Amino acid sequence: MHGSTLAEFALFGILAGAKDLRRLEADQAAKVWPERWEMRHLDEMTVLIVGLGGIGAATAARFAACGSTVWGTSRSGRPVEHVDRIVPLEEIVEAASEVDAVVVTLPGTASTEKLLGAEFFAAVRPGTLLTNVGRGTVIDEDALLTALDDGRIGFAALDVFATEPLPQSSPLWTHPRVLASPHTAALSRQESTRIARLFARNATALLDGAPLTNVVDTVEFY
Repeated sequence: MHGSTLAEFALFGILAGAKDLRRLEADQAAKVWPERWEMRHLDEMTVLIVGLGGIGAATAARFAACGSTVWGTSRSGRPVEHVDRIVPLEEIVEAASEVDAVVVTLPGTASTEKLLGAEFFAAVRPGTLLTNVGRGTVIDEDALLTALDDGRIGFAALDVFATEPLPQSSPLWTHPRVLASPHTAALSRQESTRIARLFARNATALLDGAPLTNVVDTVEFY
């Protein structure tokens, strides 16, 4: 239901970092016309999508359309359209050192909690861009803050957090390299229609004995 809307936010988040949205906002607020400076471009980037389910696949299509090289993590290892390289989850730290941007689309489960932690963030290249449209628990926020402070993460666009609403005491609210969104990127006026259409398709498939869409894994729960 949310693949399209969350993929758009993921693209927006990486673009905001690539074009240095914060710098543009600060210069405009101060009415400063600076010396021209180079922005980063998606068609020169390798983007790692952590999780290649429905949201991840939709995200891959959008970055591929922008000319990015797309990598993605997968437990199954099956090829996914628009993904140039499948990265096994056990190799995610090694992959982190070779990419320009990371998009997290994973759900929050026991196996994904703090998957992106100190080891992962220590491996990323300086200035790596990050966006999370999955679940906040996938990222160790303390490790992320350390990486933001030392510049390994150059910008983070976060639609989800480990605790929601985000506590007033969280440094993520005021960090100059963070764009915080209140878990709203998935919402769309078309959501109810999409749910009804999927329900109708699955009801028909069930009656016909055909495969269903979005069947939940009762072990991993996604």
